[in-house]
Amino acid sequence: MLRRALMGLSLAAVVVYLASPSLAEMTSSAKPDEVTGHPGALGGTWLWTLPDTANGLRPTQSWHATGSSPSGDIYVGGMDHKTNSALYRLDSTVGTLRVVGDARSASEKVSNWLPGETVQKFHTRPLWHNGKIYVATMNRSTLDEGYMKERGFHWYSYDPAQESFADLSVAEPGGTAVDHGNVVTLASDRRRNLIYAAGVPTGEIFRYDVGSGRTSRLGRPAAYDQQFVYSGRVMWTDSRGRLYFTASNSGSPSVYAHVYYFDPETGFGEHKDWPLQAAQALEAGQCIQDGKQCFFSDDQGHIYRFADEGPSWSYLGQLHTAAKAYVWLFNVDSEGRHAYLGTSIPSEGKPTALFEFDLRAGTTERICEVAELDPSLRSLNIHTGYDSWDAQGRFYFASFNGPTEQRVILTRVDIRRLKATLRKN
Repeated sequence: MLRRALMGLSLAAVVVYLASPSLAEMTSSAKPDEVTGHPGALGGTWLWTLPDTANGLRPTQSWHATGSSPSGDIYVGGMDHKTNSALYRLDSTVGTLRVVGDARSASEKVSNWLPGETVQKFHTRPLWHNGKIYVATMNRSTLDEGYMKERGFHWYSYDPAQESFADLSVAEPGGTAVDHGNVVTLASDRRRNLIYAAGVPTGEIFRYDVGSGRTSRLGRPAAYDQQFVYSGRVMWTDSRGRLYFTASNSGSPSVYAHVYYFDPETGFGEHKDWPLQAAQALEAGQCIQDGKQCFFSDDQGHIYRFADEGPSWSYLGQLHTAAKAYVWLFNVDSEGRHAYLGTSIPSEGKPTALFEFDLRAGTTERICEVAELDPSLRSLNIHTGYDSWDAQGRFYFASFNGPTEQRVILTRVDIRRLKATLRKN
């Protein structure tokens, strides 16, 4: 196996491979259904290709679906945007990746999969909540009335202690969380044992009571003046149990140009004094120091800071790139000093790249092109993942190229080693 792993690698890559501290574990402890990946072309990187599922799902996309657990294990959703979605688990201590479950198999097991039913995406970042990982489904992305023709979304959970992936919605009326609708992001209220979800296309907020196994439809802010809105892809709760979220709609941008909230005691409200640049909903974020500080970005690289004390909101600046690009990759170091961002689908022929943003000075440093990390990334130009760190201080992101059948690649970055390698080169 080791000989096969080394064949075709450059001398430099072989040196990196052999020097990896986890090589022994990766080559000796992997089971038949596990993927060990390979070292990247630059020091400090490692890559895994998401495997197909036993029932034939070929994972070609991964939208905002990379997250982590307190132990540092990484969870990533893989989907084909057509039929089915799966959840994968990376054991970060030994570097093995495997499928832990898929929507269709879990629902068929409990007779909750209708003929012709599909689950296009697990669009939600895998959420760690009180010992389990939770995801929910999104079967339609368009902002129109088409969602009314389909069943509502399903909740699924993975229990790492039992190694079981289950359809939770089978216990709800009709076998779904709600009659119709999809969700794009989740947030946890661990103290109350609740999970919130932001809906598509209406921008409604849903709440799942984990103890009772029931979903409530909370509605949406009265200030929303459009039937369909773009729901922000990240939301969060503070120490008081208040949920914060964003949305946008080009029809009336001023209505959505700030942060909204849901308070368990008082209901919906808005922070007009917490503005958003360009009236753009938030795409990614991360909270540190047990939620005392949170940092967020929209898809144009406008970066914000939330402080639980107060609470307060501030704008930190915008990521400077060589050309207009989308930003869907965002990870903040544990000290809250730097954010690591990646661009996707650039214009003007500029390649996708990794950047470091100084959260205190508001300055941008370009690290390298994404394709420099490994040749396998050259044909992939969509990079997603936020708040996805392991216990060794390495972050992860998923890469794909929407229209193609190429499988999703998960990349690990040890930023210190990567930057040291680049300085040597």
